[in-house]
Amino acid sequence: METNTWHMPLQPTKRIIWTGLLLLLASTAAAQAPADTLRYSVQEAEKIFLQNNLLLLAEKLNIDQAEAHILQAKAWPNPSFTVDEVNLWATARQTGGAEVSPPFRNGWGKNQQFAMQLEQLVQTARKRQKSIQLEASSKTLAERSFTDLLYALRAEFRQTAAGLIYHQHLLQDLTLQQTLVTRLLDAQTAQYTLGNVPEAELVRLRALQFSLRAEINDMKATAGEEQQQLKTLMALEPERYLVLEDSEPHFSALRQLSLHALLRSAEEHNPALQTALAAIKMNEAAYALERSKRVPDLRFNMSYDRNGSTMLDFVGFGVAVDLPFFDRNKGNIRAASLQVRQSELAYRHKSSETGNSVAKTFADLQNALQAATAIDTAYLHRLDVLMQGLTLNFMQRNISLLEFLDFFTSFRENKQLYYQAVRSVATLKESLNYLTGSDL
Repeated sequence: METNTWHMPLQPTKRIIWTGLLLLLASTAAAQAPADTLRYSVQEAEKIFLQNNLLLLAEKLNIDQAEAHILQAKAWPNPSFTVDEVNLWATARQTGGAEVSPPFRNGWGKNQQFAMQLEQLVQTARKRQKSIQLEASSKTLAERSFTDLLYALRAEFRQTAAGLIYHQHLLQDLTLQQTLVTRLLDAQTAQYTLGNVPEAELVRLRALQFSLRAEINDMKATAGEEQQQLKTLMALEPERYLVLEDSEPHFSALRQLSLHALLRSAEEHNPALQTALAAIKMNEAAYALERSKRVPDLRFNMSYDRNGSTMLDFVGFGVAVDLPFFDRNKGNIRAASLQVRQSELAYRHKSSETGNSVAKTFADLQNALQAATAIDTAYLHRLDVLMQGLTLNFMQRNISLLEFLDFFTSFRENKQLYYQAVRSVATLKESLNYLTGSDL
């Protein structure tokens, strides 16, 4: 007849000892965090990230630069003023046919010649308006690029945060397990010296201790990399130690998602697609501007010439225009047309790539949700208690070492599988958020 030994009632003395051991394990886990620890919820950390991220602040300056370019494009060309034909000395001869001229003003300019000209460039074919449209399209592209970077960095931040929470859970469990195994090994070593425990059991327990220690070191290294990424994204000081507080996962809303709605959202809101669409608009504006340059601009001028012709004070008006015999801007127009076509093809490729990515990520998310919800969370919450009861039963010789190691490994793997499933759901959810330009 099989006997369930996991719920054997403990004697009062043993219960007191075991309670003290649990308190000691809890204090050991709490002492793992350094003194300069920063504890945030994921929402609080994300708020700091959005406020302090240096890449976002730098990218946002591109929008301000684009606004400055629009302001510059609205400015009219400056007129040009020319003074020439000036003789710096007065004509000495006043006879022999030389014409004597009176002073120009206040006694200056007697018997001297000079000319002045005022010229204004007037752009034709609405070049100024098309330049403004080009800069406005450039601003829209800068805004779309900022949004694309924002969504990409937000997805990276949330996925890295999910990874850090995952490794925090594992580190906490592994630390408790290592402490548990270490104290169990100490107790068995004392029994071994009394001849009550075979050496083989000590070797197996010591191997388990080494395995846990190596796994903890690897986990700390991975968590350290995620710490580095998050602190860089949040612009935190290097000496800070970041701890993210976990929240209970909610899967109900994710189960209601439909692939059709996600594809429609991606087509309308995907930041990379919107950036590619803005690039098309900007290239079309550049093409329109290059076409307008086929029409030459006009340069109107007004000139004054003193003592340079039969008239003492000559005032004349004129207009200048380039004759488009050799250069009709065909090369630049052709290049701009090809750039429009190139950006259209890039948009179609990005649209196809995005749709396929949404479909695959949606399928992966459904699988991850199925795996996460299939795990009995109530059972997981009892694993720590079960593991402690398992250890006590082994110390009381109610189970063998092989049974202890088998159940110990099974408990560890069950919790790790659950944490990994929750992390997969969070990671895939953020991938869908970026692909669809939403916040699911």
